[in-house]
Amino acid sequence: MSLTGKQLPDLKTEIPGPNSRGCIDDLARSECPAITARRARRQEQTGVDQDPIVWRRALGANVEDVDGNVFVDLTGAFAVAGLGHSHPKVVEAVKQQSERLIHAMGDVYPGEPKIELCRRLAQITPKPLTHSILGLSGSSAVEAALKTAAIHTGKPGALAFWGGYHGLGYGALGVTAYREEFRRPFLAQTNPQVDHVPFPDTFRAPFGMDRGAKPADVRDAVLTHIRQKLEGPATAAESIGAIIVEPIQGRGGEVMAPQGFLEGLRRICDEFGLVLIFDEIYTGFGRTGSMFACEQAGVVPDILCLGKAMGGGFPLSVAIGREEVMASWGMSSGEAIHTSTFLGNPLGCAMGLAVIDALVEENWPQKVAQKGRDIRKRLEVFARRYPDRVGRVRGRGLMLGLELVEDPDSRAPDGALAFELVQHCRQKGYLVLPSGRWGQVLALSPPFMVTDEQWEGFFEALDQGFQSRPQEEL
Repeated sequence: MSLTGKQLPDLKTEIPGPNSRGCIDDLARSECPAITARRARRQEQTGVDQDPIVWRRALGANVEDVDGNVFVDLTGAFAVAGLGHSHPKVVEAVKQQSERLIHAMGDVYPGEPKIELCRRLAQITPKPLTHSILGLSGSSAVEAALKTAAIHTGKPGALAFWGGYHGLGYGALGVTAYREEFRRPFLAQTNPQVDHVPFPDTFRAPFGMDRGAKPADVRDAVLTHIRQKLEGPATAAESIGAIIVEPIQGRGGEVMAPQGFLEGLRRICDEFGLVLIFDEIYTGFGRTGSMFACEQAGVVPDILCLGKAMGGGFPLSVAIGREEVMASWGMSSGEAIHTSTFLGNPLGCAMGLAVIDALVEENWPQKVAQKGRDIRKRLEVFARRYPDRVGRVRGRGLMLGLELVEDPDSRAPDGALAFELVQHCRQKGYLVLPSGRWGQVLALSPPFMVTDEQWEGFFEALDQGFQSRPQEEL
């Protein structure tokens, strides 16, 4: 059966099917056991005896597994497939580039696509962001930005936010504070001059603030806290050279900061001579209803980190910054002090160019803004229908989530319910993921072209998931 990208789920076996289970058993014989969760580990942690499904092919919003089951992907494969899986422009770019040049020597003998991509990025990102360091992952873009900030300011430290996720490479892990267990075994090997402060989540207000606190009060409390750190006599004030922030926290649970917060960070960085880094690896390339989320706040960082959807499925990222900041590295003498073998890979750059062209030509940011408003309204119906279990609808554009709580009074996060709903939806053929520090948010980061019929099927499945729980729990 051919995929159209617009199909409803078509399930032929139990989920996961026998071929998926067999593949996972085979994988366990050759992969580190810490990477892919298997039945025994999942059952130990969640009580669910279930392996992952193994993908065979994907197109548009559809994924087919090795058992021939067809799913609707509402994860966007970790928000990578904004344009959908195997977008025709991206596929054609791969075909053409593979016949010309597959690999070049990024910082020594670059290929043409690298030059074209850097020029194109300078055209579409907010001015005056013009100078790029390409990478192969979100972590590498973040690490390039942190290195740049250290060179520019002469200060090795950074200020980041609790709940923030910036990747798991050593440099990125130092500023990541999504879950403590990610960091704990490696703390001695990460930058000791990184400080974390609360993110201004108005649903879970920091500093013991009253749950009825106004968004502006939450915003101002966090900004004041940051200012006090920088003005104090402690070593943090002397060592911090950068502030890194996600305009909307992704794995942290689709958490939006109050209006004016990013502007406040911009003012603080200007006042104290810090480099402001926006991690838009998740939010970039149309995901939130504009090409980049920072555009909606009217704030331009000193360095913008991009990845995920940038390569259309190829591992590709960039840290793009203001000329005067990036110039702090000095001129290359022929031996770059920050590079990698596959920097500016021609295949990846060709795919990145195709992604940009498709986003602009097909006007996806504007379409996402409208579709996001429609889907958010549908999610708000669930918040009204199940007020005891849905604490808040989170996010913007097609980066949305349902914050699930044990009860509305305590607002205690309910990761168990989120996991149950994820599993229920998968059994119905819809792929979603949990997010949030406690896994309590049912997260949606779908391909932009999910059809109305596919959305309707998902909402029916989700409603069934809520209704299948005992009434006293709802």
